Amino acid sequence: MPSLSAGGVASIAAQHGPGPRRRASGSAISIASSLLVAVVIGVFFIAGAGWKPDEAWQEIADFSVTWILLTYIWIQMGTLILVGAGTKNQMWIDALTSIVPLFIVLYVVLQHLTGYVVLSPFQAKTAWATAYTMLLDVVIDLGVTVLLSRQVVDVGGGGVG
Repeated sequence: MPSLSAGGVASIAAQHGPGPRRRASGSAISIASSLLVAVVIGVFFIAGAGWKPDEAWQEIADFSVTWILLTYIWIQMGTLILVGAGTKNQMWIDALTSIVPLFIVLYVVLQHLTGYVVLSPFQAKTAWATAYTMLLDVVIDLGVTVLLSRQVVDVGGGGVG
């Protein structure tokens, strides 16, 4: 049975490389979480209109909503920073999908203000906090997208002149 030295194994690995790696890009995670939160917003505010926690659970419910929104924005921003933003096209898709939850929650707020959707006071406060969080997500996604689209790559040019 032939044996390989450590140098032989290293040279084989260097020739063939580590193999293909599949990992989600930051924009893919951001897109998926935007669409998921859009569904959750629709269910919570439209399908569950009027729901409110019991008085004993009010403080815990407020605390939970705050942490859910903070976790969402951390996932959105953290994936772009830690995993990578992706291509310009992926970031434009990400920015457009981040608008979906904002539109849904603004629709809910407008429907509530006009009396078509009756929200509990807890849901009304939550809707405003959610709208603020979704607006922050859209502004940051659009900012990253615009910055990416302004990048100019000089391919082999010798400069001006």
